[in-house]
Amino acid sequence: MTEKIIETSDIKEVKLDNNQLILQDLIDKINLLCESNNPYSVSKEIEEIKSVFYNRINAYKKETENTIINNTKEKLCKDIEDNKESKNKYHPLEISFKISYNSFKKLKKEFRNKKTNEEQKNLEIKKQIIKEIDILSKDEESLKITFEKFRLLQKKWNSTGYVPITENNNIWQSYQHHVELFYDYIKLNKDLRDLDFKRNFEEKTQILEKAKKLLKESSINIAHKVLQELHEHWKNIGPVEREQRDIIWRKFQSISKEINTKRNDYFLTLKQQNKQKLDSKNLLCKKIDDLYSFKDLSHKDWEKATTKCKGFEEEWRKLGNLNRDNLKVSWKNLRTSLDNFYNAKREHYKNKKIISKKIIENKLAICKQAEKLKNSTDWHKTAKELIKLQEEWKKFPHSSLSNEIWNRFRLACNTFFNARKENFKNVIKLEEEASNKKKKVVNKLKKLNLSESPKNTLKELEVIKLEWKNTGKVTKRDKSINDEFYKTLELKYEKIGLSKIELDNIKLQNKIDLIGDNKNAILKEKNLIKMKIDSLKKEIFQYENNISFFGHGNATEKLLLQAQNKISNSKTEIASLYKKIQMLNKA
Repeated sequence: MTEKIIETSDIKEVKLDNNQLILQDLIDKINLLCESNNPYSVSKEIEEIKSVFYNRINAYKKETENTIINNTKEKLCKDIEDNKESKNKYHPLEISFKISYNSFKKLKKEFRNKKTNEEQKNLEIKKQIIKEIDILSKDEESLKITFEKFRLLQKKWNSTGYVPITENNNIWQSYQHHVELFYDYIKLNKDLRDLDFKRNFEEKTQILEKAKKLLKESSINIAHKVLQELHEHWKNIGPVEREQRDIIWRKFQSISKEINTKRNDYFLTLKQQNKQKLDSKNLLCKKIDDLYSFKDLSHKDWEKATTKCKGFEEEWRKLGNLNRDNLKVSWKNLRTSLDNFYNAKREHYKNKKIISKKIIENKLAICKQAEKLKNSTDWHKTAKELIKLQEEWKKFPHSSLSNEIWNRFRLACNTFFNARKENFKNVIKLEEEASNKKKKVVNKLKKLNLSESPKNTLKELEVIKLEWKNTGKVTKRDKSINDEFYKTLELKYEKIGLSKIELDNIKLQNKIDLIGDNKNAILKEKNLIKMKIDSLKKEIFQYENNISFFGHGNATEKLLLQAQNKISNSKTEIASLYKKIQMLNKA
């Protein structure tokens, strides 16, 4: 019967020894732990350090964000854009922590890879041992030499380290099977075999007695650890007589089961206790959160709240440690509650004089920027910059000490916006005059009678186009007039009797005039023409390819002529399209 090893995972308690360390000490501690020979042995400790570090970093970031509050007492002259995204602020030590933490992860990965490689090598060694045992079972050498070789292989097996956990059971069963075959089928003399069986039985009996003593061991973890060692020792002992194998193994298995059941019951109870502890700890965190839930606390209120907070924290610690499943969550909840409480307290007790001084410095800087811009005539850009400055101004609370600066800032803003308002009045007046001129040009174009001479008509139309351009830049209000002009213009050109190519070029030029300096629209038009050129080239290629398959005869000559005409027309159109691209390039 193949012996099965009963295993359960060990549970280690985690000590809270990092909460009192400053940020730099936490980084130094990680660097020190990175020197461990086994990174996995310190992994839990480092993860706890990470949790403590980032709880404090997040509290720092929250405190930084809360130093700027909305000013509801001052009203600026212009509407301000809402919901501006604030930039993430990094703590000076955050980068150093990331470097140290990433170094640990690298060491952990290297250790894991090394361990994997070693286990794989051990697996190959044990496979080779099994092969050699199999060979011994069929060897014709003297029994003494064969048995000495077998003992050496056993010794080599016992000294070889762990294999991958996925292969552990299979390789062990294979080894045990071949060992049993060796003892059962090798041609040893009975005295030698019986002597070895007896020795193995005595060793397993001793292990059995040690296991029985573990039933009285008060420490669950010690009993489990020793039991695992006994199982490992049991595996490395050879077989006993077939009649005794199942009996002694069942005895050992029964004791192991009893120890493991006792351990499982212990941890089940411990889990229930931890759940109760966790609930109690969370309740205390809730009580800490409730201490600062009221607004406008007085000095006495904060003193009383602080005393209660310390009492809740002490009560939290007296409840004791939790298991590793609940420890991280509970500790994070406590740190969050404490950080939030003391952050709120620090916010309340900030020195008002220092805050006011900082506010005045910021407002003075904003004011000086506004004064530099007040005489600008770049209306659009400067207006956006001043509105942005107004937005920045509103971030800072009102202070009576900043009234003088506010008057300066308001005067600078009003100077610019009043000037812009006057400028816009003049612009609107000019636009209205230009619009009236444009309407007259459109009416003139509509009333134009076409001359019998196309050349004379073209000259008259060019004169009207020039007159149109001289009326000034087209505004958004003039869009309908603009469209009406060019539509009327195209109708006039169509009635002259120009060729299709000439008419297309004129239409394109009108379109260019309509587009103006819109580079994106010009590029879009060029791309459309290029796509048409590509399509025509494909058609030419197809026709030329088809011609190569035409035979001889009257029927094919007609098709050939049609294809050649298509090719010729397409090439002519392509040449025309390239000229259009040249026109667009000049725009």
